[in-house]
Amino acid sequence: MTTAQQTTANLQNSQKSTGPKSPQGKAKASANATKHGILSTRLFLDDENPHEFHLLLDDLQVSLHPVGGLELALTERIAVSLWRQRRLVRAETAAIELGRRLDAKANRQQIEFALGMTYPNQVSDEDLTLSKEVSGDYLASCSNMVKESLHLDRHALAANDLGHLEQIAPTLHQALLCEAEEAGTPPPKFVQAYKGGLRGWTDDVVNGCRAEVAAIRRSAVIAEVAGLVQSSHSAPIQQELICKYQTALDNELYRAIRALREMQEWRLKTLDNAATAVE
Repeated sequence: MTTAQQTTANLQNSQKSTGPKSPQGKAKASANATKHGILSTRLFLDDENPHEFHLLLDDLQVSLHPVGGLELALTERIAVSLWRQRRLVRAETAAIELGRRLDAKANRQQIEFALGMTYPNQVSDEDLTLSKEVSGDYLASCSNMVKESLHLDRHALAANDLGHLEQIAPTLHQALLCEAEEAGTPPPKFVQAYKGGLRGWTDDVVNGCRAEVAAIRRSAVIAEVAGLVQSSHSAPIQQELICKYQTALDNELYRAIRALREMQEWRLKTLDNAATAVE
C-alpha cells in the first residue's frame, strides 16, 4: 500500500521533469513515437516535402476549377486525402522492405531455427553473401582438388615428386605452378622451400579447399532458407491496420469529391437560374 510519504515524494519528483517547454521541443517530442506515420495528424512528416504537396494542390485546382472559398477548401481536402494515400504507399513499402531485411535479428534467428544452427555456428554476414559472390568455376576447382588429393601417393609427395602430382592431380599441379610463378621461384625450388615440402603444400591447399567448399555449400543452404524467410515477409507487417486506413482514406476522398461536385452543380444551377430571371 502506498503511504502518504511516498505519494508526496512522487509528486515532488514528477515536478522535476515536465517534458519540453519550447514549441520546438514539444513538436519534436510529439514525433517520438512516429514509426510509419500513417496515423499521424500532422500534414507533413519530417521526411516529406511541403513543396510536393503544393504542386499536387496546384494540379488539382487546374483540373477541378474550384471557385470561391468553399470549393477551394474541398479541393484542399481532396489534396490532403491523396497526400496521405501516398504516405500509406510509402509506409506499406517500407514495412515490406524492413520485414525482408536479412540483417534483422528476428529474420536471422528464423533462419538459424530452420537449420538447427546454434551458438557459435550462427548466421554471419559472410554466410549471406558468399554464395552470391563465388563463381561456379571456383567451386568446381576447389572440389576437384579435394577429389584429386584422395588418389595421391603420400610417399611420392614426401619425395617431392612433381611428376606424380601432375599425372594424378592436374588441377593441384596447375595451382602449384601458379603459386610458384607468383613467388618468382621455379616449382622444384618452391616445393623444397615450402614447410613440409610437396606433401605439406598439398595438405595446406586441400584443407583450405575443404573449408572453402564447406563454407560455400553452407552459404547456399542458408541463402535458400533466407529466400523463404524473405518471401514470408513480402506483405506488410500491419496488413489489417493498413487496409483499414486505406478504406478510411478512400471514403474521405470520395466524400470530398462528391461534396465538391454537388457544390459546383449548385453554383452552376444558381447561375443559370439567375440568368433566366434576368431574361
